[in-house]
Amino acid sequence: MKKNNFIYIITNSFPEKKETFNTHEFEYVLKNYKNIKILSFSRFRNKEFENNRVIKLKITDGIKELIFPKEIKNMSIHFKMFRYIKSKNIIEFGKNLYSYILALSTIRNVELKKDDMIFSYWLTRSSLIAYYLNKLIGIKYICQGHGSDIYINPPEKLKEILDNSELLITVGDKNKKYVSKKYNIPEEKIKVFRLGVSKNFYEKLLKVREKEKYTHRENNKKIKFLTVAMYKHVKGIDLLLKAINLLVNSQKINHNVEFSIFGEGKKFKFLQNYVKKYNLNQYVNLNGWIDRENLTKELVKADCFILPSRSEGLPVVLMEACAASLPIIATNVGSVSEIAIDGYNAILCEANPESISESIYTFINLDREKIKQFSDNSFSLYINNYLLENNLKSKYTYIESIFLKNISNGGT
Repeated sequence: MKKNNFIYIITNSFPEKKETFNTHEFEYVLKNYKNIKILSFSRFRNKEFENNRVIKLKITDGIKELIFPKEIKNMSIHFKMFRYIKSKNIIEFGKNLYSYILALSTIRNVELKKDDMIFSYWLTRSSLIAYYLNKLIGIKYICQGHGSDIYINPPEKLKEILDNSELLITVGDKNKKYVSKKYNIPEEKIKVFRLGVSKNFYEKLLKVREKEKYTHRENNKKIKFLTVAMYKHVKGIDLLLKAINLLVNSQKINHNVEFSIFGEGKKFKFLQNYVKKYNLNQYVNLNGWIDRENLTKELVKADCFILPSRSEGLPVVLMEACAASLPIIATNVGSVSEIAIDGYNAILCEANPESISESIYTFINLDREKIKQFSDNSFSLYINNYLLENNLKSKYTYIESIFLKNISNGGT
């Protein structure tokens, strides 16, 4: 890579208060790629990461650039840019304006060069910031989409954003096909790079397993199901609770079955009340957020992982389940079927209580040999496809190749 040029990752998810899947990616990048910097508009402040490699974008700096310009002194430029900001939807207009001001903050505080490149980590405000920087100063950009930013909350101007980008990266093949069809983007402009689980996390699983002297469930032991998700509508925890209630009412499960659910979010109280209302406390343990250390313990104790989401990309939590050699029950949404393969390591179902309950009942009645087969196949998927370090190296090597090509073409 050219010494004085940089790739700038725009994200609102680093640093974060709690450790998440992208924490490991950004730490990996900062350790291994000296010509990559992070432009962060995260609400969480961590002085450890505020340096010349992680640059904090402030809305106040963008407002200063608008009112007391240091870089863009021709006010007519902002009037011309208004056509890219305006929207009939007041919420979208607010997002656009916010992103534009952060783009101005970037220009004010970062010495962007013609041959530099922007990598928008999400297809939300990050991609809007990249899009506005492209319109303001001509810098090229790459986008990345995961799940909800593709299916649930894409920006109103996503078609324009993708058309103007050099490349779209996504995490699953079904995501690629969906975006290509919906936004009329050539498939060759979309590249799939999967996420993954670090070797370090897997080694922690092994240590916990050895300490607990874990073995597969015995006949007199409770069957333990595990779910880890945010407590919000899209994650479908309400669907899972309704499915459990159906099983209880039809007497298809008894007290030898346990459901442990971990997460956080606005729906927590609502879900707690549901458990209480239908007397599910004997079956369901509804918990708050779980950290990485305790997650390894829960994965080791579990017999099966349940993902009841209404929408997903290709969730890292299923990669963690595979690293722990867990069979999976999952709703067939997004790119989930690429890691939860029906009849191979998983039972796939529809995103409704009836289908989820049927899948749980099916798993409970599987013989030990089939469960062992599912378990082995989950681990095989992890080793062959979802080692984080391997996948990140492939992704950023490819991004570097686009970057170098851009430099060799003189930024044109």
